[in-house]
Amino acid sequence: MRQLEILRREVERLRQDPVVLGVMLTGSFAVGCAAPESDLDLYVLCGEERFAADWVEGVLVETSFTTPASARAKLRAAPMETYRWQDAKLLYDPQGLLAGLALEARQAYETYAPPEALRRRLAHWLVSLDLKLSAALAIGDLLKGSYLASTNAWILLEAMWTANGRPIPPSGTAYRAYGQLAHFPCATWFRDLFEGTTEQRAAHARSMIAWLVPRLKGELE
Repeated sequence: MRQLEILRREVERLRQDPVVLGVMLTGSFAVGCAAPESDLDLYVLCGEERFAADWVEGVLVETSFTTPASARAKLRAAPMETYRWQDAKLLYDPQGLLAGLALEARQAYETYAPPEALRRRLAHWLVSLDLKLSAALAIGDLLKGSYLASTNAWILLEAMWTANGRPIPPSGTAYRAYGQLAHFPCATWFRDLFEGTTEQRAAHARSMIAWLVPRLKGELE
């Protein structure tokens, strides 16, 4: 793929910059699921915070520049950030700063425990959603049922990861990694949430809620 040659040149260019402390590859190329049209995602440790998106020979190269202190602060403040590091490839790390942050990310992920406030918030939201879905289906309002199932899908995903004791990942990672969850209501839960008729999706959302709420409340493990 032409992206790999572009990546080689980008990394070499960044290595020559004295303010650059480290470079790592994230996204689909780091994971190993890139398509011919995939972009390149770079994460660069340096002395400033900024984001750059450039087209290089028809390939979108997105580069996140950050300081070591800011990278560490984000890891501590946003559990979702731990996923950035799980499949990342360290390409340039002369001082071991990226390796140290990657270790912190693994430890933060492995020791993560969903806050009780998050569990309560999600449980309350799902109980309310169940009532709205039930009311919409009872009067045959399929448009509202479809709207509710669609706009609340992310809340259901967040609740699934929380019920499994894990932080919710970014959407692309969630799509790749949902099969790695240890606990779920049925083997086809993810497909059922996004496929089928409005009645099927809404009914499945309600069955997920019935499975999730007791676990979020700590009534079931």
